[in-house]
Amino acid sequence: LAKLLDEHPDIDAIFCGADIMALGVIMEAHARKLEVPGQLKVIGYGDQNFAADMDPPLTTIRIDGTKIGKLAASMLIEKIETGASKRAKVDVGFTLIERGSA
Repeated sequence: LAKLLDEHPDIDAIFCGADIMALGVIMEAHARKLEVPGQLKVIGYGDQNFAADMDPPLTTIRIDGTKIGKLAASMLIEKIETGASKRAKVDVGFTLIERGSA
């Protein structure tokens, strides 16, 4: 975040590829005295256990990792057994968990 804001000071929102990255972004924002979400909105990905307990609580994307793992395993087994998979792409969905950071 420090480098990003130094190069692009007008940024007002950041989507992080993982909640742990969003935690770091919010920590840097606090160190710079930036209000989250007032001056900088932050969204994470993964809905990790700590996300709801952050200050402010982290807005994040929740995915069903168990469903993804089971689906990936079944597609792999199908590929091994038949040499092909009928499903090249699968939409497993997601849920936006709206909290205080965005």
